[in-house]
Amino acid sequence: MSWPDSDVVGSDVTLPFTVYGKVDRGPGGELAHEGNRVPDIVALDDRRLVVGWRAGVRDERDSAPTDQGSIMCARSGDGGKSWTVSTLAAATATHRYHYVIFLNDAGTLYALLGQIVIDRDRDREGGVDGFPTSMVVRRSTDDGRTWTDFPVTVDVPDNGRGVVVAGKPVRSGGLWLVPYWRHSGTTTRAGVLRSADLRTWTSGGLAENPPGVAIEEPQLAVSQDDPGTLVMVTRTLNLTQGTSAAARDAYYRANAAHCATATSTDAGLTWSPMTLDENLPNYYVKTFFTRDTAGRYLAIFNTLAGPFTGASASKPDQYREVLYYKVRRPGEPWEPGRLFADGARLTSGAARGWDVYASADEYEPGRFFVVWEHNQTNIKVARLDISQPINDAPLAEGDWTTGGATTDGWVLSGGARVTGGGLRLRSAGAGSCSASFGLDVSRGCDFTLEFRGRVNDDSALDPRTGSGVCSGVKVSNGARRLMLTVQKSGVWSMCKGSAVWEKIYSSSTAGQPATWKVRVDSSGVARLFRDDTDTGATWVIQDSRERPQLTHWVTGTPGGNAAEATLEWTRLTPALDETR
Repeated sequence: MSWPDSDVVGSDVTLPFTVYGKVDRGPGGELAHEGNRVPDIVALDDRRLVVGWRAGVRDERDSAPTDQGSIMCARSGDGGKSWTVSTLAAATATHRYHYVIFLNDAGTLYALLGQIVIDRDRDREGGVDGFPTSMVVRRSTDDGRTWTDFPVTVDVPDNGRGVVVAGKPVRSGGLWLVPYWRHSGTTTRAGVLRSADLRTWTSGGLAENPPGVAIEEPQLAVSQDDPGTLVMVTRTLNLTQGTSAAARDAYYRANAAHCATATSTDAGLTWSPMTLDENLPNYYVKTFFTRDTAGRYLAIFNTLAGPFTGASASKPDQYREVLYYKVRRPGEPWEPGRLFADGARLTSGAARGWDVYASADEYEPGRFFVVWEHNQTNIKVARLDISQPINDAPLAEGDWTTGGATTDGWVLSGGARVTGGGLRLRSAGAGSCSASFGLDVSRGCDFTLEFRGRVNDDSALDPRTGSGVCSGVKVSNGARRLMLTVQKSGVWSMCKGSAVWEKIYSSSTAGQPATWKVRVDSSGVARLFRDDTDTGATWVIQDSRERPQLTHWVTGTPGGNAAEATLEWTRLTPALDETR
């Protein structure tokens, strides 16, 4: 089998090991109850690993208990080939656990646990949602073989969420700092817990949210620009277009969304106001963020998620299914986002194909063990090497000009043929005429498409059926899809959440010979250029699991209104920052 019916990882990711994969299933093979695993990992060296995760439990009064269970633990002494599984903190009749995050103090491990009192969690209807949590700690001095309680005090005011931890602790300025979030006023906000002795934890200040945005799951790192500055990166819930379930659903189906970030120069006592960072996508699911020993930032994120309503089948394709990562080297812009993992669908209902909640730990400079959950079933671990820059070789290219020799791998159909000076695409009816190149899904990434051509015969585009495409181009990379057509009156595209062509750029000379370029960033935001000039047109492209490909095509109309274009050359590359 091939993707999407089999698992795939990025070209700089090793084949993953499965740590654990036991789940409760119903009669039809679907998951019996909610079971987000939210794993974490410690790499003691390149062979000794400790992984923790939550195993969901049934509840006698709630058929879908959320964000709670026992905390499991697995150890490996051979780099992930084999694992010994145990229970780190068992759910009881009175308590359950929301999260586990490891703190590694020179080989002594501390498991920071979010403990839930079931009676306090349960609402009037009997439902439980995993809140509020209190932070308790267990310690291991033998590489995770055994764990004992480690009493702590945590000075955080009572609130509806408690103390929720989802990011790696950081040692800075003689203090241990743990990023956390809680309820504050009418929203959720983030800050850090501070401790000099690992026993007494006090809260620093909470960062001010961007207007209309709620904050969760903060991540923390020391700035690559200043060792005295902390950087906090958070999951966001954008409520600027409305707070109702319908308004949130509509916003995330059609718009790009981003992490919020803030900085602190006093070890988390105060923070700059949070701002949305367009370099870091976030679709209301955890973005993992860290810095390695060489100062490189690493972010691992989903290309699509969101607070969508309805059953799993009604959610968009690739909802929580694709993990990407991106790297920023000191003094450089962010590199393009690229594929980390996209596993096959193990269910058709809840958690269908999910690859989510990544965490990572560095074992050598620029080399990480990454853990994540797949389909709320498998805990997976793979190695990721970020020590080398992204391979900037073209993903696809073709040149049909006189003397052009780059045509290998292209499949021509519908009467496409090479003529003097280019590739002639012509359709006089409903059928398409095309040139297509299959892409390697493991090299999926943010991309730049550039091509040169002209419209010879203008047809009448039907925005709903797609007939009348004069000079169309499609790029599918396994996560998103760019749909573009140049007509004599302008340029049209299909936007995120829509299957209808929309005009994005008007020009009475659009059909004349021109070089067109589209640059797509990590959030799916596209920008259009014509002959190296920014047209000012931007839009968000579609999410899609269509077969990876670069295809140029034309389509006439059923009534015989022909479409014809000449394509001189085309090139698809990773979307490197052009100021590099």
